[in-house]
Amino acid sequence: MFDTENDLSNEQRAHDLALLSVQAEINRNLISQINSGSKDAELDVYGLYVNSYNDVLKSVNKDF
Repeated sequence: MFDTENDLSNEQRAHDLALLSVQAEINRNLISQINSGSKDAELDVYGLYVNSYNDVLKSVNKDF
């Protein structure tokens, strides 16, 4: 019916997975803050995204 293998580019796949990775890291940090009672936290969301995107893209390129 649909050719789903080619619906997304590898860059789109990497982007989607990088966003999930960043969201998971943000959640992990928030839970850690709540558990420790800390209110201060610095998180480089862009840096997390770029690193995750590049890592995921390398992996995705191996499979697709």
